[in-house]
Amino acid sequence: MGTAEQSRLIAELLGACAAGDRVAFRRFYDVSARYVFGVVLSILRDREIASEVAQETYVRIWKRAGHFQAECGNPLSWIGSIARNCAIDRLRSERARGFVQFSDEVPDIGGDPDPAARTLDTIVIRRLLDDLRPEYRQALLLCYFQGYTYIELASVMDVPVGTAKSWVRRGIAALKEAMI
Repeated sequence: MGTAEQSRLIAELLGACAAGDRVAFRRFYDVSARYVFGVVLSILRDREIASEVAQETYVRIWKRAGHFQAECGNPLSWIGSIARNCAIDRLRSERARGFVQFSDEVPDIGGDPDPAARTLDTIVIRRLLDDLRPEYRQALLLCYFQGYTYIELASVMDVPVGTAKSWVRRGIAALKEAMI
């Protein structure tokens, strides 16, 4: 199934879910579970916790299916945002309880059904991040892979919030430039 066909199917299934169709929700789950789990696992890096958070993601999707507007965007982006937010919420909760520590390791990218492409993407991202200034690298890793807010980032890195934001923006700009 092509990407456009998959997006159309998922959008249709979300519409049916919004109407309370449980059979459509089951089909939606079957079509999207691998993607949702990949997004959540890439942030949490613990399969057991990721499995729990994926379940929470589907509860949120079921409750919010009526908010999806097919004409406004890609359903996978909408689903991915919900999954990412659920994972970050859990990560922050675990971190607040002292269960999660910062790691300088770049996680594998989840959601791509092709393991070779996923491995290649991960290698490229690691190399690009290795070429960044250390403060940009750490800021990006903390924000995008650990779910830190700018305020948390500033506190951990012991810099003003404005500096933390600048490091993230400059890191992203450097990555974009390196990919051209």
